Parts: sequence; structure tokens; C-alpha cells
Amino acid sequence: MALKDKLDFKLIWGILMIVIYFGMSFLLVFTTLFVGMSLTIRLIFGAIFLIYGIFRAYHIWKNSREL
Repeated sequence: MALKDKLDFKLIWGILMIVIYFGMSFLLVFTTLFVGMSLTIRLIFGAIFLIYGIFRAYHIWKNSREL
């Protein structure tokens, strides 16, 4: 496996994980899927997933510009 293939895989995996983080944030905050959890806990975890997704997106964007 060439270095470029590894970088492409890491980029695709990173983007997929960002989509998952944003999706979890949306599910926690805006749907009734986790209705058994306290609203406060859902909002806290939704904010954590959103902030971490933004953090990861920034790092992927920053690293892809260096290549």
C-alpha cells in the first residue's frame, strides 16, 4: 500500500467519523430516539459530539492543506 493510499484512507475515515459525530449530536438533541435519557444529559453529550466533530474537521482541513 503506497503512502498516498494510506493518506486517502485516513482522509476518508476522518470525514466519515466527522459525519458520525455530527449525526450523533443531531440525534441526541433533536430526536426522541434517546427519550429515556435526561434532557440535560442529552444536551451535554450533543454539545460534546458537536464540538469534537468541529475540532476533528478543523484538524483534517488543516492537515489536508499541508499536503
